[in-house]
Formats: sequence, structure tokens, C-alpha cells
Amino acid sequence: EAVEAEAEAAAVAAAVSPPPRVYSEREVAAAMGRVAPRAILDALAAGFTSYSQGRVSVPPIQTLGQPPLGRFSGDSKGDGQACIKSAYEEGGEVFVAKVASGGGGNNSGLVLVFSQRTFAPLAVLLDGGLLTELRTAAAGALAASLFAPAEPHHIAVIGCGVQARYQLGMLAAVTPCRAVRLWSRRPEQARALAAELDGGPAGWAAEVAPSAEAACRGAGIVLTVTPARSAIVRTAWLRRPVVVLAIGADSAGKQELEAGALIEADLVVVDSRAQCVDKGELQHAVAAGFDPEEARELGECIAEGGWGRGSKPSRPELVVFDSTGVAIQDVKIAELCLAELSRQPAVPSKL
Repeated sequence: EAVEAEAEAAAVAAAVSPPPRVYSEREVAAAMGRVAPRAILDALAAGFTSYSQGRVSVPPIQTLGQPPLGRFSGDSKGDGQACIKSAYEEGGEVFVAKVASGGGGNNSGLVLVFSQRTFAPLAVLLDGGLLTELRTAAAGALAASLFAPAEPHHIAVIGCGVQARYQLGMLAAVTPCRAVRLWSRRPEQARALAAELDGGPAGWAAEVAPSAEAACRGAGIVLTVTPARSAIVRTAWLRRPVVVLAIGADSAGKQELEAGALIEADLVVVDSRAQCVDKGELQHAVAAGFDPEEARELGECIAEGGWGRGSKPSRPELVVFDSTGVAIQDVKIAELCLAELSRQPAVPSKL
């Protein structure tokens, strides 16, 4: 009996999964600093394609701190929120649950990575929101790589917070344009970003525009990264050829563009048709009469190598990309991060 008991105990011990590895924000940042932007873009492109082909399972997003829910107790500006997203690629190795939170210029978060085979947690990435910033920026750069003019006159940046910096970092990998016009409802933010960019290693030539209109007029790429709940960018300001990267609207009621920008666009591209109808710029365009079936998913465009042929064979000159953030992006960026971390010498789990 003693021998049987020992054997049973050994079997139980063998079945117990090892504790997950816990990685600090510094470790995650160091790992991602070794990953080339092109590798991030390629991984996200594969993820969007898989999503649009129906090979990704994505539950509904939970959004806390924004209407119709109440504000967080420390949210004096009304821009605080936390998004909980999860997904897995069918036939893949992991599933991911991510919390990204922020407001008032502060961002945070973490990513939990589990095995699809053992269902046990593999890693806790205490990234402080870094992976979300990178994967969000990569989506904008992918859209720009497909639809931006070959030589944009300048890039208009509407909103000069943290994500604006990451977007420009990724855009530098897909466009030769280095002229930037910045505008923010908080002029000190625009001035601070201009000072960071101007003359830096990426070669940006940045100036602060006196108005959102002045920033947008003549731009080949218009980037909007704000928490606005009413339109900032007017359709009349957009001069073809131009691609608008609308990043900020990611929950019900948010809006950065006039609905007419989508209605008059040659092509509307969304990261997720289902999500954008509820949370993106598409929600307002649909309310104004736009048919959501006319929008194409980014994954569809990537799979076809551009805007597709269909009923619009010529290159579209006014393209709006509506980004709400799809959890397959979190899966792909987490996989990249773990792969890079695994190349370093193993250390015992912190748990």
C-alpha cells in the first residue's frame, strides 16, 4: 500500500503544472526592444488575416470606467478606462487575457498567457501597457503600408499622448515621410511631443499646428489618437490622396471623425466589422446611413494584398481605417514577446 501511495503521489506531482513565469515591465521592455518593427508588423498581419478568415475566437470586450458604466474614483478628466480582452487562434498553442488601463496620461496593464493544451497559465507579463501600445501602433502602420500615398506631404497627428509616439515609431517603418504637424486640445502636449521628435534619431521634422484644421490640410496621413466623444476632424479638411488612421474611438460614444468622412470615403477599412459597429467610428457612420457591409476588414485587405478588386478596381484616394483593437493582436504580440524572452537564460519563477 505504501508503494502504491507513493506512486499515486508521484503521478499527482507530475500532473501539477509548474508555476507561470512572471516578467517585469523592464524585462518585457528589454525583450521588445530587441524585436524589429517589421517582425511586429508581420506577426500582426498574420493575426488579422487569421481573424478575418474566421480562425480566431474572440469573446466580447469588457470596458470599465466609460459610459454606460460609472467613472473610476480617481478619474477627474473623464478619460479613464480599462479594457479586458481575450482571444485564441484555433489550432494555436496559447490563449491570452489582457487588461489595459489608463487615463490622465497614465497607462498600465498586464497580459496573462495560458496553454491551450494544458489550460494552465504559462506567463504573467507585467508590461505596464507596453504590449498594447505596440500592437495598437502596428495596426495603424499596417493600414498605412497598404493605403498611404507613396510620398505623403506630411503626417497630421491629432492628439499628442503616449499612443501618438508609438504610432509614429511604427509609421517610420512603412513611410518615408518625416514631416509632422501636431495638434492637441492641450497645447503643452503638442509642444512637448514636437520637442521630442524634432531633430531626433528618426529624422522627424515636427511643428505644432495652430488648429486641427491646419494640421490636417494637405496631409497624406491623418492620425487621430484622442479620447474624444465628438468629431474633431472635418471631412472638408481631407484632401486626396490621404489615409485617415482613426485609433481613438474604442468604446460606445467615442468619436474623432465626422460621419461624413466614412460616408464619402472611397474605402472604409476596419479591424473588426463587429466591433467597429458598436465601438468605433463606424457606429456614427451607420447611424448616418452608412452600410457596414461596405466596410472591409484589415485582414481581408492584407490577404488580397491591398484594397481588393471587387467593385472598386482603382486605387482608393480617401481611405479611413477604423481601429478598435482586436484581441488577436494581444495574442500575437504576447507570442512574440515570450519567444524573445525564451532566448534569454532561464531563471526560476518568481512564484
